[in-house]
Amino acid sequence: MKVFTPDRPVFVRLEQDGQNVKVSVRDEGPGLPEAEQQNIWTRFYRVSGIHSQHNSGVPHVGLGVGLHICKGIIQQHHGEVGVDSKPGEGSTFWFTLPLQECVQPIFETAVPL
Repeated sequence: MKVFTPDRPVFVRLEQDGQNVKVSVRDEGPGLPEAEQQNIWTRFYRVSGIHSQHNSGVPHVGLGVGLHICKGIIQQHHGEVGVDSKPGEGSTFWFTLPLQECVQPIFETAVPL
């Protein structure tokens, strides 16, 4: 959360959308221009002019790998990632994952302690 400050909260939302679950994280930061929104998923890409807050525990300059890694993990689980953002209005980063039916275990055993 590079743009988090106490006076600008971050909102997390979890919702079921048909056979998928969607997790959204919305901030009230500077937002991203439309041209940057596709590039942020590229390995080593860094948006110019975006800096983390002091004392946030996050390095002031990112390496440009975090979102790329997240996208890869989500896609390996058959999900999708995205961002909805406008400059000056903040950003909403989201991902979806497919829900699977719960099944009973085929084999179960007790292990003595």
